[in-house]
Amino acid sequence: MPKNRFAETSITATAFVVDGDPAAQGSKRLVSLRSGRSVMLENSRKVKPWRSAVAAAAKAANCPLRSGDVLMCVRVRFSRPKSHFTSTGAIRASAPVRPGYADCDKLARAVCDALTGIAYHDDRQVACLSIEREWSDPGAGNGAVVMLSDAPRAGDWKYCTRP
Repeated sequence: MPKNRFAETSITATAFVVDGDPAAQGSKRLVSLRSGRSVMLENSRKVKPWRSAVAAAAKAANCPLRSGDVLMCVRVRFSRPKSHFTSTGAIRASAPVRPGYADCDKLARAVCDALTGIAYHDDRQVACLSIEREWSDPGAGNGAVVMLSDAPRAGDWKYCTRP
């Protein structure tokens, strides 16, 4: 578990690890039902399991339901493909520094929506958001580290830094 970097602010923070395949919440499509009604569905089948994993991890961490503004930092981890490694196990010089699998804003949208009703009443309460894509350590797998805190008052902001 990452150390609590909000300790110096005397703001209560919650940090938790989410295991699973991160999914970006992107576009939706309109589907007409036989009844004549239309519904909006996610284009990606991976979004629902990812949001469920985020929600379950927040509940397991006893994340409090906040009523004020929230500060959120998210580090999304992806496993490196085998093609990034040489035969000796070293990372190739041509391997990208960061994964480019998904847009940060769409990854954030999925996490924010998953935490609605668990960490805060509405995702409009997220006043400060930091998100980073990174390669996971070998053997660690895909997932995310999410840190939430009550947002400081205006003028007292301490922006997210790498945990």
